[in-house]
Amino acid sequence: MLGENLYPLVEQLDPDAAAKVTGMLLEMDQTEVLHLLESPEALKAKVAEAMEVLRTVARQQAGGAADHLASLSLKGNLVS
Repeated sequence: MLGENLYPLVEQLDPDAAAKVTGMLLEMDQTEVLHLLESPEALKAKVAEAMEVLRTVARQQAGGAADHLASLSLKGNLVS
């Protein structure tokens, strides 16, 4: 029920990541989520915080994938 009320508000702030951000916010304490529903400024700040977390994770995953690719060697794996 909280998610049904929260999602449209998050979607107005960030339509592309609304589902993911709503899920993140729903992991918070229920009283905090209720506060977000009542305070547009608090919601905006929390959505911005969640988006920063998502960007940080995406950068780390991209960096990890690049490091993994850089460590691969084709020597010995070539078929003659």
